[in-house]
Amino acid sequence: MDNEVAERIYELDQCIECGCCAARSATENVREDFLGATGLNRIGRFMIDPRDERYSEKWFELVTTDEGVFGCMGLKESKDACLKELPLLEVFAYMRRRMSQVALGKAKSDAGTSLLGIN
Repeated sequence: MDNEVAERIYELDQCIECGCCAARSATENVREDFLGATGLNRIGRFMIDPRDERYSEKWFELVTTDEGVFGCMGLKESKDACLKELPLLEVFAYMRRRMSQVALGKAKSDAGTSLLGIN
């Protein structure tokens, strides 16, 4: 595994699941079924991990619903509230791009690691 990818995975693993992002998220406050920033961060972490054997198509059903990453309003509250200063919006943007590629039939069938400049 490339060192940059390993560092990104390590960074995303630093989430302490304190709930500060959930408390500040407008989406989580209006939608009980929303996966939330903590859950989406965890999913994003596995999506960039080349050791994870799930293909993009497997993630598609989980994260492309209104309960998933496309349901996030993206108002930056969760990122601003993160005690560990995790790049939550960047992770969500990566997930949206990757799932959009799946929808268009352009996704690679292997795990993607193109997150924040990682190719």
